[in-house]
Amino acid sequence: MLNFDAIHTFCTIVDLGNFRKAAQKLHRTQPAISQQLKKLEQEVGHILLDRKLRKPTPEGEILYHKGKELLRHAKNIHREIEDTSQSPRRELRVGTSDTNALYFLPPYVSLFMDQWPEVKLEIFSQSTNRIATQVIEGKLDLGIITLPLTRPELETLTLYEQRLVLVLPNEHPLANKKSISLNQLKNESFVLLNESTRTGSLIHNFFAEHQFNPKVNMYSGSFEVIKRYIAQGIGISFLPEMGVPKEATKNLTTVRINKMPKVGIGAILQTDSYQHKAAQAFLELLQSRL
Repeated sequence: MLNFDAIHTFCTIVDLGNFRKAAQKLHRTQPAISQQLKKLEQEVGHILLDRKLRKPTPEGEILYHKGKELLRHAKNIHREIEDTSQSPRRELRVGTSDTNALYFLPPYVSLFMDQWPEVKLEIFSQSTNRIATQVIEGKLDLGIITLPLTRPELETLTLYEQRLVLVLPNEHPLANKKSISLNQLKNESFVLLNESTRTGSLIHNFFAEHQFNPKVNMYSGSFEVIKRYIAQGIGISFLPEMGVPKEATKNLTTVRINKMPKVGIGAILQTDSYQHKAAQAFLELLQSRL
């Protein structure tokens, strides 16, 4: 029978592509994990890892994918057994963006803390790609991100969609309009979201589809920075409606643009992963749309 710990070691080496890093992560010496890999190869009767390329051989690919599945099932068994006790898991780790943390999550976090006072809820503000990686690695229980995101290791649950709106200073000549066409904005200056962000990419693609080439004074990845510059008259912008709450932006006006795309917000979790009671409860709250 193959050694479970050896399979874990092999998968870690493949994931990191480096013996030294694998040894550090597993808190072992490099010679120890090298010896463990050799013994595993002897047991299966095949070379599993190309030492020069640091990549699995065809036989290693089979063991890697089956091994990752085995490790995932083992983790799920542990989680489910742990969750059968009367006392629920003591912490819930959620990754999200600054914007979601600021505007979307507060009422859900407050309600969850009231209902589950014994659970330590930790919110980590990070990029979507970083959140996805940490959910896959099990460092985060859930991620709340801007969609779309397609990763086979992740299950995605759409929570809601929000409109993109044009954001203007109150004194702008177009601020009193109920709706505006892109053609009316051809002489305007813009402060736009970076294309590296999912929302920024969505806006850029919308412009391309409609052959609209805006004059851009500034790019930023922060909603708050963009709103500050709009208020100073540096330019106008497109932002998700959630990011421009009326009570917090009294010097700004939002106007709808015809046929603007919507931005999806969703939760991500490990595919086929057991979700403990606290995580299930938090997801149910998010899906309730308070």
